[in-house]
Amino acid sequence: MTKIVWRQSAINDLDQIFDYIAEEAPDRAVSFTNTLKEKATFLAENPRIGETKLPGHPSVRVFPYQNYLLLFRPLDKIKGIELLRIIHGARDYMNTYTE
Repeated sequence: MTKIVWRQSAINDLDQIFDYIAEEAPDRAVSFTNTLKEKATFLAENPRIGETKLPGHPSVRVFPYQNYLLLFRPLDKIKGIELLRIIHGARDYMNTYTE
């Protein structure tokens, strides 16, 4: 069994993504945010996937999905992840990410 620990910042990101898409396409907002949740589950099942390229944060991994990046940290004692952020790829996440 896998585990996903959702940081409040990741929950806020998901809510903002939903709200933004829902302004134009409410049904698409539901399906897209559900797909992001499915990607989080995929990462929890494969916690060593993704790149470690955040300066100063060697344990944080980055996984792209469409225009978004899921930032997460593998959990040490159990199979799973801590989902830290879901950030649009156009943002300068390398210089703005803080824990």
